[in-house]
Amino acid sequence: MTQTVSFSEIFELETLQENLISVKNSQEVIGQYPASQNGRRIRLLLTGVMAELVLLAMQFVLGMWMNLFALFPTSSVAFPTYGMMNVMFSVPELMVHMMNGVLIGMLSLMIFVMSLMGGYHKSAMLSAIASISIFLAGMSGLEFILTGFQNNILSFTMSLGFVVAVISYVFLIYSALTDSLTQCLHL
Repeated sequence: MTQTVSFSEIFELETLQENLISVKNSQEVIGQYPASQNGRRIRLLLTGVMAELVLLAMQFVLGMWMNLFALFPTSSVAFPTYGMMNVMFSVPELMVHMMNGVLIGMLSLMIFVMSLMGGYHKSAMLSAIASISIFLAGMSGLEFILTGFQNNILSFTMSLGFVVAVISYVFLIYSALTDSLTQCLHL
């Protein structure tokens, strides 16, 4: 049994095929975003992660400096009625360390949101792990100050938070680059 195809049906199929090829060639669509927009999102995410790693390296150096060279006030002197300000003015490195920690925390949340908005699920999971570890390191640092700089477990917890955050961001870079490469190969 043979089917007959009219000339108009062939013309419609050829037109449809040409339209599909022109869309693919002109926009290079990846998922729901054009390739150039997806590339910008990946670059922005990776730039944020690299900035975060630089801030974490600065935080590490500041923390080691304070651990080795800073003279902390004793707990009886550290917290009179005006408490925290006395500590900050007596140990200026601590103020820089805390402000850098706040920047690290804010940037980690921005990286998490960028990962979610870009649809990078593995990167979002890794940035969530990094954000949680940064938050726990920050809370441990605050408790370390409030205990009069005497509880070494809290200092150790800060260092673990740092290590987990750095490892998470290294894996996030790898994940983002492999996702980007995979999407480019699917064109």
